[in-house]
Parts: sequence; C-alpha cells; structure tokens
Amino acid sequence: MDSDQHDEQRAEKNGSRWPIGRRGFVVSAAAGVLGLGATKLALDTQRDDPTADLDDTTADWYGEEDSEGGRERRREYLEKLIPLLHLDADDDPISDPRLSREHPNWRAWLDDTGELPPDYERLPATAGLPDPLRRGEGGYADLIDTIDGWERQRERIGDAIQHWFYGSMPPAPDDMQVTELRTLTVADGTATQQGVRLEFGPDDEATMTVQVMVPEEREGPFPVFMTQWNHREWAYRALERGYIGVVYAGADARDDTGDYGAHYPDHDFQVLARRAWGAQRVVDYLLTLEDVDEDRIGLTGFSRNGKQALIAAAFDDRISAVAPAGSGTGGALPARFDRDNYFSGHMGYHACVRRSWFHPRWRFFIGRENRLPVDANSLVSMVAPRACMIDVSMKDLNSNAWAIERVYKSALPVYELYDAEDALAVHYRQTGHEMPLADVEAIVDFFDYAFDREEDDQTVDDYVNPSRFNHEFSFDEWSKTSAAGIDLESFPERGIDDLLVDENGTTITTTVDWEAKKPALRETIRWSFGDQPPRDGAVVGRPDETDTIGKVEQSPSDVDGPHVQSDLFYPRSQAEEDDDASETDANTFAEKELPAIVWLHPYSYGGGYGTGGGFREPLEFATDRGFAFASLDQIGFGTRTIDGQDFYDRYPDWSTMGKMVADTQVVVDRLIEHDSIDSDQIYLVGYSLGATVGLYTAALDERIRGVASVCGFSPFRLSDPEKERANAVIGRHSHIHGHHPRLGLFRDEPNRMPFDFHEVLGLVAPRPLLAWAPELDWDHPQEDVVRCVEEARAVYDLYGAVDALELRTPYDINSFDYHEARLRAAGHSNPPPRARRETVFDWVAEDLP
Repeated sequence: MDSDQHDEQRAEKNGSRWPIGRRGFVVSAAAGVLGLGATKLALDTQRDDPTADLDDTTADWYGEEDSEGGRERRREYLEKLIPLLHLDADDDPISDPRLSREHPNWRAWLDDTGELPPDYERLPATAGLPDPLRRGEGGYADLIDTIDGWERQRERIGDAIQHWFYGSMPPAPDDMQVTELRTLTVADGTATQQGVRLEFGPDDEATMTVQVMVPEEREGPFPVFMTQWNHREWAYRALERGYIGVVYAGADARDDTGDYGAHYPDHDFQVLARRAWGAQRVVDYLLTLEDVDEDRIGLTGFSRNGKQALIAAAFDDRISAVAPAGSGTGGALPARFDRDNYFSGHMGYHACVRRSWFHPRWRFFIGRENRLPVDANSLVSMVAPRACMIDVSMKDLNSNAWAIERVYKSALPVYELYDAEDALAVHYRQTGHEMPLADVEAIVDFFDYAFDREEDDQTVDDYVNPSRFNHEFSFDEWSKTSAAGIDLESFPERGIDDLLVDENGTTITTTVDWEAKKPALRETIRWSFGDQPPRDGAVVGRPDETDTIGKVEQSPSDVDGPHVQSDLFYPRSQAEEDDDASETDANTFAEKELPAIVWLHPYSYGGGYGTGGGFREPLEFATDRGFAFASLDQIGFGTRTIDGQDFYDRYPDWSTMGKMVADTQVVVDRLIEHDSIDSDQIYLVGYSLGATVGLYTAALDERIRGVASVCGFSPFRLSDPEKERANAVIGRHSHIHGHHPRLGLFRDEPNRMPFDFHEVLGLVAPRPLLAWAPELDWDHPQEDVVRCVEEARAVYDLYGAVDALELRTPYDINSFDYHEARLRAAGHSNPPPRARRETVFDWVAEDLP
C-alpha cells in the first residue's frame, strides 16, 4: 500500500470530504465528453450541416446487414477468420489475464454476445488513410470544407472509433466528491503537492487518485502538465518550468480505473478508454482550482499511456494540448500500416497479448484493415484545432515513423480549416522504445509553444518541418520535373495476354524467340527505374553472431565500383563452435561451398531487415537448412533511414526501387566472389516490398538461381479506379511509398503501362519461382495474381519447366509470421506455428541438387 492509500484511509476517518465546485463549476452531463461535449453539440445541431444531404446510413461506417442472407455471409466470414487468429495463443502468461471483466477471452466474448463481423462488402475499401474530411461512399463523397460540417463529421468519427477500437465511454458524471489526502512540500521546498481522491458515478463508487503539484514561488494561474502515475519525473520537470504538475492513477503502476466497467455496465469501454475517461475526470477536478489556467491544460504519456492521452484529448475539448509519445499500435499508428509487412507494433500481436486494451471488435479487421472506416489519422484529426505533437522514434520497433508522417499529412487539412496548421507537429526521438528526459523536455517545449509562453518568435518548425520529414515524397512535385518529356500517348494500350508475342506481332513458339525478346523487356524495366548514376551510397547491415551462427561483415572498398557494406551469416561447423570463432577466416568459413539466401525485407521502416523476432527467425530458418544468409537494410529503412531522406534531390531521375535492386545485385556480387559460397546456388527470398525487389532483381540478373515472392506483386494493367482506391496496386509504389514514381504516370491509364509482372515472371523462367498469394492480401488482389502467374506459365512451358513456377493461394492474410515470431521472442509458452516460413524455406531447400 503506497502513501496515498494510507492517506485515503486516514481522510475517510477524519471526514475531510468536500463536493466539487469551489469555483461555481459543477460537472454535469451537459458538459460531458461524448465526443465534443453535449453543450457544444447542442449548439452545433442548430447549425446548417453541409453534409446533411448526403446518405447518412450506417453502412459506410458499420457494415450493418441484418437480412438472413447478410447474417449468413457474416457468419461465414467469422468461421474463416477464427483459424487465422490462433486464439489458443491468447491464454498465455505473457498475455493480459482477461479480455474484460465479463469475459476471459475473445472466444468467450463471441459466445456470450453473438457478435458477428461486419458485412465487409458494405464497408468501402480504402488502401490509404480514410480522409477525415470526406463523408459517404468509401470516404470519397464531397469534401467537407466548413467548420460546422467538420464538427458534425467529428461526432460521427468519434462514434465509429469507440465502436470499433476502444468501446463506448459514459457521459460525464453529474457530480463529484473530493477527498483531500496528504499535502507535501516537494521540489526542494518550491512547490506543494496535494493528494486527492475523486469519487463519482453511481453511488460515488468510481474513484481516481490525483496528485497536484503547484509552484509556490510564482503567481498563478498556471498552465497544467498532466500525465500518468508512473511518469512522475516528467511532472517534476514541468513543475520546474512553471507548470502545475499533475499525475493520476490511470497507469499500470497504479490504476484506479479497473472497476469502471462494473459501475457503468451499459458501456463496454476497455482499458485504454477507461483510463482516458478517468483522465477526463481529472480535468473535471482541475477546472475547480483557482491556480489552474483552464485554457492551458496539456496531457501526455508514453507507449500505452500515450495511447490513452490521445484518446482523452480527442474526446475532450477542455484538453488544450496533447503529446502522445511512442503511442504506436492503437494510438497514432494506423492499423493499415501496422500489419505484418510493416514489422512494427503489429495489430494482431496487440489483439492477442494486450487484449484488454482494445474492444474485441477491432480484431474483426485483421486481414481487412483497408475496410476500417476510421483509423489513427481520424483520431488525431479529432484533436483539431487544439495543439497536438505526435512523438515517434526513428528506431522504435513498436512504431513506424513513415506511417506517423502520413497521419500528420492526413490530419493537417482539418487543422487548416481552423487556420491552426501550426498547432500540429511531429517530434522525432533517436532512441528505441524508451523516453529519455531530453525528449520529455521537448514535450514541455511544445506545450510552451502551444500556450504561447515563449517571448521569442518560436514556431512549430522547431518540432516538425515537412521539408525535413525523413520519408518525404510528393508524386505531384516529382512529376513537375522528372516526368518532363514522357508522352503517355506513345505507349500502346495492352493487356497481359501478349507475353508470347514479339514486337512484330508474331507468336513466340521457341525459347530462342523468347530469348530474343528478353533484352527489350529488361530495358523497359530499367527505364521505369530511371537513370542510375555511375556511383551511389553504401549498403549497411545489422545484427550480431550467435553461438551457432557466424557473421561476416562484407565491407570491401573497390575504387572501380560502389562501396558496399552488408551482412553475411552462416551455420557454424561443429569444429568452429569448439574453437575460437574469432579466428575464422572471413572469406573461408566453411569446409565446402554453401548455398546462399539473400533476405529482402518488407516495409519495415524502423528496423530494416533486423526487426527483433522478425529478423532472427528468417536467419535461423536459412542457417538451420545449411544456407548462408545475407541481407541489407534498403535505402530509407532501418540504419539507412537518413540516407533516403534527400534521395530524389540527389537523384531526381532515378528511383529508390532502382537503388534497391542495384544494392541487391551488389550483395550478389559479393556472394559470388566469396570463397565459401556456391555461386550457382544463390536464392532471393522476399516479403512484400522485398518480394517486389527480389522479382525485379531475378528478372534482370540471371545469376540468381531462384526466387520466392511472398505477397510481392499484382499486375498493373488489370488495375482500375476501384482497385487503386481499395488496393493501390500502382499507387502504392508511386504515390504512397514513392519507391517507383514512373509507374504513377500510368495510374489513370494502366493499360498503357510499358511492362507488367507477367513479363517479370517470364524473365525469371526457367529458374524456380514461388509466388505466395493469400486470399486476404488486399495489397495484391488474388484473382489478378493468379491470372498473371498463369500467363507467365506459358514461358515456363516453352522451356519444359512448368513445375518450376509454383503458386500457393491459401486462405490467409498478408503475413510472413512476424506476429508468430514476435510472440516467440516475447517468451510465449506456446506460440503459433510459423507455417508460412517453414513452407517458403523448405521450398528453397528442396530445390538444392
């Protein structure tokens, strides 16, 4: 029992209780937090709503379909989804003890409530972030361009966020009782700390313990720096800078919100929402204190506390500024960019291990994240026009700085409605998943700025300047200069059914004729990459060796070629394990030549190829099968994030995709030169972005023995406006990530695309190629992938090698077992099998002679 718990008991005996309202402020339902506060909403309902003439059905937000056919379809969705969730892994010591007060786990919740997934087809698919300023079909109806329209839209967004993400929060209580606890002198006698216990809700049974630290040597009212119980040191830092420091018991270190669900049984808010709602009750109390500047209340927290801080601010206008730090999954990190192929916080991992944080409905969208009608950018937009600084680390494997930059750009137009664009900011940390006090000071700096406490002309550029984004790319800006001279009309309209037709329109019937066509195809692919300069930057690698796996850092300098640094791992021989491994010759580490696998990572912006369990297990899957394993961080990822920052300023006529392929070929160069590598047995294994890079590399470089593509491609020419909106088949490469911008010139006329993936696959023939294309990979529509592979099979048939092209089409999500690997790395006692990795690496091993 801590000191305040002792003080609570003593206070109850002494009867030192007083009802809230010393300044005539009474907490009532009319001043609640149902999104905007009912008082403000009442005013808003009297205004003209520019969105009122739009279809206001709930289908676009909730996917409701209660006809018998609709319910049967939803039951089928659930039946097929459950095996993908590995529910048996939920009940493990590393997981939260229960899903909720009422239900021990997700399956029990399903059985008790009878809930079904939404009718996904009634939730319009959007590959990018849903535009907060558009209401209607797929979020693409008329633009909302007035504050009145936005505030009604904000109410809708808030309702949907509670429904899908966090659970419904109650209205504010009608009144509140306050019990004073211990009063202390702190900060070397310069401040007074008052402990209080707030009591509210039915029969005043819900409580919240708060400690308020007020400067003694200055005159109020003071701005407020509010945070959770375990961030007390943060509050002391703010106290030293003239703030009232406030900590409240809504954290793992001390949590008074755990029984709120019992007091409000009609509301299904989970842990994050309960703590956020508890923070709002602290604001109720603070607004009764004469020393508090009610227009300058700032709230912050880190990791799960950053999530709750953002939620609290989004649903309470009285919070003047918020700085969610390292909030990651379920906070400022969008679910769309928190899938397996981003190797970051991971929505599926948190739904299993942190199951009590989020509403169980959130799990319905694993594998269908593009059907979410709202996302993290919607939550950030709700804070407008109040100050919001999103803190993210460049090295935090629980988040993704690239995605946070997308959130900033999506929410910015809402701030612009209020002429408040300078109130939205991003702060970059250079640490992992921890919060140094220097970065806490940066939060206080931002609050100083937001509260206009600085005398100089400080601007938000001190916190974020879009020109300094680490992953900045604008297709529109690129096209103004780099697309000059490219005439789309000069590219003929084509489908994907002309693979075995030469430039004269003659059918290709022999391998000789196909070989004659290949140089032109390769030149077209190279053209799409842009013009490669004669020399460019370094390739940088990552992790350390182990007892069973040796490591060689490949970093030779060649005056006639690029300087290259990559990592090569190999299975240690028993003799080497017994001897001093450091004496191993870096260029002769095996008694016989080893086959090699080059691992090409997905969109893992923060970690590159070395992402915790996501790295370690692909490595071991290779070395356990007797392969050497080489990898690199691609440009703009992991250790090379800053290298990619100004890429298009340095190389306006090239592309990062071209750079990735070139760097991969350099790694292959080094493997071929290595004495312990069998130069005829070099394979590429890639996932998502890495699979795309691998296919291009194999198509252009016949030194590659074989390639495995996991969720790596979809034919461009089969795209259309709906697929671009739902799947971003072309736009993902050109507009969203900006790795292959020339493709974007053809996004509106995909049938003029100068090459396509059936040709890429054909260029790999007759070498072994595995294409893994799960049904729920919404990046790459499975039906189109199947057609593309079948077209390419004709080339393999020419060589009599039809069996060398293998297509797997499981009912599965876009995944390469990162969720499963992370559970294993976290110490899960019975993690799900890593069947996808087993299948892919077994396929490679089976090809060996």
